[in-house]
Amino acid sequence: MDRLDELERQVEGGNLFAHSALTEHAGRLNEAAALMNGLVGLLIQRGLVDGEELLGIVESAREAAEQAGQHATLGVMVRKDRPDQLGPGKDVDCATRLPHCRGACCSFHFPLSVEEIERGGPLKWDLARPYYNRHNANGYCHKLDEAHGCTIYDERPSVCRQYSCVNDTRIWKDFDAMIPNTEWLDENFSRAERGPVEIFMDAVSPRAPAADAPPA
Repeated sequence: MDRLDELERQVEGGNLFAHSALTEHAGRLNEAAALMNGLVGLLIQRGLVDGEELLGIVESAREAAEQAGQHATLGVMVRKDRPDQLGPGKDVDCATRLPHCRGACCSFHFPLSVEEIERGGPLKWDLARPYYNRHNANGYCHKLDEAHGCTIYDERPSVCRQYSCVNDTRIWKDFDAMIPNTEWLDENFSRAERGPVEIFMDAVSPRAPAADAPPA
């Protein structure tokens, strides 16, 4: 598995370089968009352009670009924490609530920070969805064990440390009464899919024999 680990590290490094460059260009495009929006706003304000007519033309051009497959998107996200997002969230008795909430918070997708990516921590990002946390085939974070316990609890990302489900209406219809939002939970877990990394690693990893399997 050492060679596979090294291969994964190299792929992650190459993708990080490419996506960093793309993100820089995206920032420049955002600046250009802000300038364009400001210019249009000024022209409308001074009565030099009809706003409704311009919106119609822009929408028509957008639809044409999408239909032609020319609509640009990066699909890449990196998290940047604000100072007020680094503190711990409200304490929740997770062990008592797990049978009801199904550990839904550990099925969430979120982007890793640059620091988490570059230091090569235990939580990996999904190569098919940079730089979001990797999930297993069951729809949960790849660092969750079968009992829904976090195996990297002391090293978990700040977004996990800060999160609390107390006011999350996706999970709870009534937090105090412990009534889960079963409709959202059913829909959320029905979307669990195996990513290309999990499929590849399963294919090349030696499998342990079943408990009742005869020895080779």
